[in-house]
Amino acid sequence: MKKYTIKTSRLGLRLLEKEDITYLYPLESDPQVKQFFPDGARDRAKTEDMIKRCISAFEEHGLPCFLLFDLESDEFIGRVGFGLTETGDTEVGYVLHKKFWGKGYASEAVTVLLEYAREHIDVDFIIAYADTGNIGSTRVMEKCGMTYYKTDLAKGIECRFYRIKNR
Repeated sequence: MKKYTIKTSRLGLRLLEKEDITYLYPLESDPQVKQFFPDGARDRAKTEDMIKRCISAFEEHGLPCFLLFDLESDEFIGRVGFGLTETGDTEVGYVLHKKFWGKGYASEAVTVLLEYAREHIDVDFIIAYADTGNIGSTRVMEKCGMTYYKTDLAKGIECRFYRIKNR
């Protein structure tokens, strides 16, 4: 039985650990999953670097990254969490395996993370952004109560930015 930091009716979230490369490499190396990400699919070394950055963000700034599991099947769904943007904003983001797209998991996970943020992260706003062509992620942000506030470049890609008041 896994120890979850956060649970919803369908999802278990546990903190990311450096050994989680076995879960994350197949996800991060999938070109379809990473289609809208500026760095695209990641090789093993870049996935390991991402894991280190996520763990550091938690240790240094209190911004956790979680692995996401289906409570019923115990299947790995993806990752969700917080990070800092280049401009110092606190962002929420997620990456899910294709077979879990369109089932409400991303909205469920982001909603519970926004609740977590209100109690544990001391910032005025939480932001999220997605490539302007990524309609699915735009819908997730809107379902979670986030409000569109600008279109701008992020990591060289034109993105729609959303935010929600945290405190």
